[in-house]
Order: sequence, then structure tokens, then C-alpha cells
Amino acid sequence: MARWSRVASVLALIVAAAGPACKHEENVTAPTLSATCSAQPSSGPAPLAVSFLVGVSGAQGTFSVAVSYGDGTTGTDPSAPHTYAAAGDFIASFVVTTPTQSASCAAAVAVGPGTTPPTANQPPHPVFKTYPLANHGTITGTAPLSVRFNMCLTSDPDGDELYFTMDFNGDGKIDQGGTTGGNCRRDHVYAAGTWTAYNCVRDIDRSGKALHEDQCATYTVVATP
Repeated sequence: MARWSRVASVLALIVAAAGPACKHEENVTAPTLSATCSAQPSSGPAPLAVSFLVGVSGAQGTFSVAVSYGDGTTGTDPSAPHTYAAAGDFIASFVVTTPTQSASCAAAVAVGPGTTPPTANQPPHPVFKTYPLANHGTITGTAPLSVRFNMCLTSDPDGDELYFTMDFNGDGKIDQGGTTGGNCRRDHVYAAGTWTAYNCVRDIDRSGKALHEDQCATYTVVATP
């Protein structure tokens, strides 16, 4: 009995020396998924090509990205450039997901009106009239025959100034020329005979240089004795 008592005492001493039993618990918090995004450039005139940069942190495993560009189109590749064709303010949104996580971010894009390329200058729309009326380019009457030539209804789609010329007898010399209203119409009296008349119009720039070639009407004037 004394021997077992000594053994028990020894065991008690060993337990006391070892101290109390250890119990350690540690709480581990899973990382939070987060996403940041930006647009480059974030503004400009249409059509505007934009590249997006999406930063992802805290993803557990692989992740995917769903993109909504804000103009009615979507995608799955945030690194792919996107072109905004029309003017407007757009919000491109990105949703990042893993099997157990989700995060989102957005980037604003401001698209202004596009620059319209200038159209080519157009020639004038000539209107040639005579009195008496020309029949297939021929004016007939009794000498002395008074003929009124009129180009005053001519218009220019670009609003350019118009220059009018008239050659009443077909000798190649300009008998009447200028830009004013008095130069777009003129009366001329023909003696007996057959004559050729030319009426021409062209558009000119501010320096007076022709923008297009003359547009002309040719008449045969027959004045009978």
C-alpha cells in the first residue's frame, strides 16, 4: 500500500510539472473580394474607342468578369477595347464572381458629338430663262428683236457668290459680266440675221477665283426682217 502511495505521488508531481492541458483556437477570416475599374480615355468625341482596366483582389480561386458597357452591349473580356459610336454619358459596369464571392465596380464614359467631315463644295444649280421663250434653244422673232436673258433664279448649295457672263453674238467676247442682280439678267436687241448667244454662270470664292467650271446655255437667235 505504501508503494502505490509513492507511485501516485510521483504521478501527481509529473502532472503538476507539465501544467494544465493546452487548448488553442484561431479564427481565420476569408479575404474579401474587391474590384476597381477605370476607363482610358474616359471622354472624347464619337466614335470613341475606350480601354478598361479592372483590378481584382481577394479572389478565392478563379474568377470571371461580366461587362455591361452602358450602351446596350455586353461582354466577358474586360481587357477588350470598346467603341462608343454615339454621343452620350455611359456607365460601364463590371461584375467579378468566384464560386463563393462577388464584387462589382463601374467606370463613367462621356462621349461628345463627333466631328463631321466637311463636304465637298458643290457647283451651282443654274436656271436659264429667256423671253421670248426659247424652243429647244432657238429664239425667233421679227427684227429688231428684243430678247431678255435671265439667270437670276440660279442658286448655289454652298451659298457661294455667283458670277454671270453673257455673250450676245457668239464672238467669244463677254458683253455682260458680274455678280450683282443686274448682271444675271439683260435685254439685247438683235438686228435681222441669225445669231448665237451664250449665257454662263459659275460660283466663285471670296477672292473671285472660280470654284467650278462655267455652266452655260447656248441659244440660236433668228431675227427675221
